[in-house]
Amino acid sequence: MSDEVADKALRALRAEDPRAARAALERILEEAPERLDVLHALAVTLLRMGEAGPAMARLEQAEHQARERADETAAALMGAILLTRAAAAEDLYLPGLAEESYREVMEHEEGNPRAAQGLAYLLLAWGRGDHGTAVLDAYIQAALDEAPALAGNRAYVDAWRRFHTDDVHPRMLIEAHRGGYVEFFDHHATAMAEKGWVAEAARMRRDEQGQVVPVIPEGARPYAAVRIDLVDPATGQGGQVGDQPMVVALSGFEPLARAPGLLRWPERDFAFPVWVSTQCPWDQLPVQVALAAPSAATVEALDAVIGDWYTAGFEGGFGASDQGRFHYISDPEMPADGVFVWNVDCGRAEPTAVDDLLKRLAVLHERVGLRQVVLGRGFVPA
Repeated sequence: MSDEVADKALRALRAEDPRAARAALERILEEAPERLDVLHALAVTLLRMGEAGPAMARLEQAEHQARERADETAAALMGAILLTRAAAAEDLYLPGLAEESYREVMEHEEGNPRAAQGLAYLLLAWGRGDHGTAVLDAYIQAALDEAPALAGNRAYVDAWRRFHTDDVHPRMLIEAHRGGYVEFFDHHATAMAEKGWVAEAARMRRDEQGQVVPVIPEGARPYAAVRIDLVDPATGQGGQVGDQPMVVALSGFEPLARAPGLLRWPERDFAFPVWVSTQCPWDQLPVQVALAAPSAATVEALDAVIGDWYTAGFEGGFGASDQGRFHYISDPEMPADGVFVWNVDCGRAEPTAVDDLLKRLAVLHERVGLRQVVLGRGFVPA
């Protein structure tokens, strides 16, 4: 292995240039495939690039080598390999593998702060709040982390418990996210209106009969019409309000916005469990539905319900005649068996859009059976 290649890899890693780092690290591995540190560094780089699948493949390779060798170098790196594997597993919607990884680290390194925090927030995001807060309690009691980290995690636990003690309805999290985003949107829409820009314009075209119809992106679901946040009618130039999903804190419970945690909607309201995440960005709201018995027929029925709901929102069913309409819906993803996820830009629609969705799903539940519903970031509980 040439010193020049190794130096190039180090420079790229320090400069946070993931593409250059990836190329240099792969070059090193061509000459020295046994280098566990390089395998791990490459996996971390791939994960930062959003390539969780290739990162997991490298981690499996590193883990296999480390367990076979079982020398001091392998033992020293195993904890880091497992922690990165946990992060990759979360990105790949494999909470079971992530939990296994965190717990293995904690078995060999009692009180490891990174593993304890990772496990705690995984459990919170997976609907296992009591277990997650218990892990955080133990982490805080051990006091093996830096003071600011301990204080931040203590604030999260305190806010989580106050949320339950005060009997706050999880719908308040949705209202907070919606309110914060709409305020932000209105500010920009008002400023651009002075320049002649229009908000929430639909992308339209004329069909073969000359009728004006919504533009559906190629390959998207037939209901996936699109509105543009802001558009200049004179030029057709479009603009987006915000470049990242907006996570908003609920007043009095600000620490909960730092990490996803699932809070249970009152059980009396629905015959199936409904959860709301502490992170449910209104401009990119994950709608996660788990079917009790997935089949071609039940999947089609679910997709039809989501499609009808989105169409209602797109046409202003949860807003006014001139604003408050849905903007975008992704194609459904299936990150786990029987779990389907749509990401919805709810625009300036009212929070009643969520109530309407849950009513539609309640009707569907009577026909096909729903296992869980999650609104926001997190993992559908097992």
